[in-house]
Amino acid sequence: MSSYLRSLPVVALAAAAVDAVLVRAAFAHREPSPELFGQAFLLWLAFGAVALVPARLADALRRSGRGPRTGVPAAVHLAAWAVFPVLGHQVLDRYTGINADTSALRSPGPWVAVAGVVVALVVAVWTADRFAASWRAGRAAALAAVAALVVGALTATVPLREERPRPAAPADAPNLLLLVWDTTRSPSLNVYGYERDTTAWLDRFAQDAVTFDNARSASTFTFTSHLSMFTGVYPSHHGARLTRQSYDPTRTPTVADLLRRAGYRTGGFVGTAVLSARTGIDVGFDVYDDLVDPPVSDTRAWALVHDVQAVLAKSFDSMRGNGLPHAFQDFQRPAGDVLASAARWIRDGGDEPWFCMVNMYDVHWPFVPPAEAAERWVRPYDGPMDGYLFRSDRYVKGYEPDERDDRHLLDLYDAEMWQLDRDVEAFLAQLDLDRTAVVVTSDHGEAFGEGGEYGHDGILEPQLRVPLVVREPGSAPGREERAGTRLPDPASGVDVAATLLGMAGVDRPEHLLGRDLLTHRFGPDRAVLVEDRDHFDETDVRLALYRDTWKLVRLGPDGGETRLQLFDLTTDPVGLVDVAGEHPERVAELGAALEALRALWGPDDAAGAGGPINVEALQALGYIGEEP
Repeated sequence: MSSYLRSLPVVALAAAAVDAVLVRAAFAHREPSPELFGQAFLLWLAFGAVALVPARLADALRRSGRGPRTGVPAAVHLAAWAVFPVLGHQVLDRYTGINADTSALRSPGPWVAVAGVVVALVVAVWTADRFAASWRAGRAAALAAVAALVVGALTATVPLREERPRPAAPADAPNLLLLVWDTTRSPSLNVYGYERDTTAWLDRFAQDAVTFDNARSASTFTFTSHLSMFTGVYPSHHGARLTRQSYDPTRTPTVADLLRRAGYRTGGFVGTAVLSARTGIDVGFDVYDDLVDPPVSDTRAWALVHDVQAVLAKSFDSMRGNGLPHAFQDFQRPAGDVLASAARWIRDGGDEPWFCMVNMYDVHWPFVPPAEAAERWVRPYDGPMDGYLFRSDRYVKGYEPDERDDRHLLDLYDAEMWQLDRDVEAFLAQLDLDRTAVVVTSDHGEAFGEGGEYGHDGILEPQLRVPLVVREPGSAPGREERAGTRLPDPASGVDVAATLLGMAGVDRPEHLLGRDLLTHRFGPDRAVLVEDRDHFDETDVRLALYRDTWKLVRLGPDGGETRLQLFDLTTDPVGLVDVAGEHPERVAELGAALEALRALWGPDDAAGAGGPINVEALQALGYIGEEP
């Protein structure tokens, strides 16, 4: 056994070095991470320790009780046993689909591929045995360990993304800050009339800014909505959706790319794995910080641990973890960490004008506020619901929440909102607002029992109405006259890009559907669209067209059978009562407007292309499936 024990650190070092290189190659945009190699080594050390048992037993059977001739074959045998589960999982994972679809595993293809892995490992072990007599075990092990340490050091120090040259921006160009309060619904903010004083800072901030009272998100899914904010077009135009999480920059440029071409330093900082750079959403950003969990979470070894935990969570209640069974990976990070990273980047850039996008995920599910916030805002409650909602270990399947439960969930949400408000206030106190324009908005809202709905997988008004507050830089012409005003103009997430470009003095590309909200005044006749296309079933498409106080909903895909609903938001502010039968002329008018708007770009099924989907993150954050 001593040969195997001596081999264990060498095997772990070599495997960790390979895994770290693969992670760095997949996430080349990230800064080098000293933690990555160290964490990967510890994880592979654990894999190797487990592999000691089958490796030694197999060796005993193979050699009829005789030990290995040298230490090098022992390392090879141990490596084969440690690596096989990880490689086998990688092969099988290619055959599993979104929403835990394992139907492909019932075909022979994936198992033939796994058999190929077994054959390759057997050949490697056999080859090592054939040449073992000519090896000097100690020297070979030392060389392997040194090589692994050198590779590990390189992954921790060598950046892979070169800084690209850019033109100089005008000396008077303002800084631009886009703050996306993920999952923030405007009815829960003081500036939009909420009775609880949970967002006092934002209320004060709005008194020196322009507030849009009728702003709606472009979609109800974080990824597609952010892309619409970045590109100025609707989701079916840029092509992304839940089952197609990729961005094609040839279809439409991002505001980050346009600003970078104008000389801006650009940085993106996100609090959720849903906005991973692997989707291409980082195009145009000099720096894109999407590391929301420890670096080891991106290794091949941890992918196996993740799936084993997820499978066990379905069978053992003790492993459920309220839908998040991992000890340290939850696919999100708190706003304080995201804002601190953004602040360092801003500070280290000197006087160059910058564009900074910050996504803060704190008020997204699960609703688990910090202790101080909970003590201040969460009222006494002894019911069965908690911030994990229907994924909670406490939830009894079939239980229907009542008004008391809904109020408790809103209390938890309010507490998180209060904390987020404080974090943003502290962050902005570090900036020069005389030179900085700030846009505060959200990607979508959230329902807490309205119409029996929870979350944001729908198109009720609490799920679509979002804040939009724009504060111009202190030196902007006419700013004093506009500061503190409220505009009823219909606004959309697609207007964010054009508004940022307008404040920067950069020309808006003609194909952008959004407009600069500070220079374009819209009457109530402006048509605003929301596209809810982010469902596992791609034929489940819900479009909402807003004009004046009316909301037309079209259910069904482009080119397929559809159904129309009509809502009068003056008397029905949530959007629950279909009055289409009472106003056929209005339905016809708005239906024609919807078709005319959608005709401006290609059909939905022709847009975009397949791309990498972070299934684990979507499951853990509740976008697909009941549990991870």
